[in-house]
Amino acid sequence: MNKRETEVSRHPIRVVSKRTGLTPAVLRAWEKRYGVVSPSRTEGGQRLYSDEDVERLTLLRRTVDEGRKISQVASLSVEELRGLVREDEAERRVAPSLDALGKSSASVLVEKAMVAVEEMDQRHLERLLNRGAMAHPVPVVLDQVVSPLLGVIGDRWEEGSLTPAQEHLAAGVVRRFLEWLLETIAVTREAPVVVTAIPAGERHEFGALLSAVSAAAEGWQAVFLGTDLPAEEIASASIRLEAEVVALSAVSIPTEEDLYREVSDLRTRLPADMELIVGGPMALGSRRIRELEGTTVLDSLESFRERLRELGARG
Repeated sequence: MNKRETEVSRHPIRVVSKRTGLTPAVLRAWEKRYGVVSPSRTEGGQRLYSDEDVERLTLLRRTVDEGRKISQVASLSVEELRGLVREDEAERRVAPSLDALGKSSASVLVEKAMVAVEEMDQRHLERLLNRGAMAHPVPVVLDQVVSPLLGVIGDRWEEGSLTPAQEHLAAGVVRRFLEWLLETIAVTREAPVVVTAIPAGERHEFGALLSAVSAAAEGWQAVFLGTDLPAEEIASASIRLEAEVVALSAVSIPTEEDLYREVSDLRTRLPADMELIVGGPMALGSRRIRELEGTTVLDSLESFRERLRELGARG
């Protein structure tokens, strides 16, 4: 590397990640698949980015946050990207008068969504969730819209103020919305794989589905296997997919002993270097699960995303 390259390309990937808001896994994926930047390398092979690279990546992240796919904007020049960002900023300034609903706060979206649930207005509920996805980054949609909405629906179901038909309709709409999000997030084939699943005896699917969407938003290939799967099946699929992480959600398995048996069985079937993460109320309340060697118990989607970022930074 010559003197000019050293002077111009001086930012390591962790610094660039902090400045741009993109995880190292996403940076590497965008670079490999779309060639968005071409960082230089140190003698040890570590990437070094220039100020121009940082600006371009920041602009790309901002345009993608507005709802565009990276494949649509990766080839644009910096000036063209600046133009898009200016247009988006101008749109946000006038948006409240044109479409106040689309730019409502997350909490207001939840309130409006619950009205749609009560009225069994499927199309309106779908529109609200879709507008939320356009107005907010994926983590905000998951943490501040979808998760609270599911919580309210669950509470109302428990207290008997929602009918089975209302609950089923809402669950179907939210499931389709999350599946749509998972499909629309652009992830490269070279990205690391995370498998999310629900162990035998568990029927609640949203924890694992939310985890899959969270992982995809962090630049991982997320594979959602579904509900009520024995350890043998989860392990076989994870090994075949060469997953780096396996994530389980445990909400209402019949007994703690059932959960411990499934998780410990899965841990013994997985390779030692394949990370096993367990979340959900039952896992959090189980001392045996928390102390199970080779298993990590996490308490939120944010902590799950943080763990994925840590693993991605090591790659």
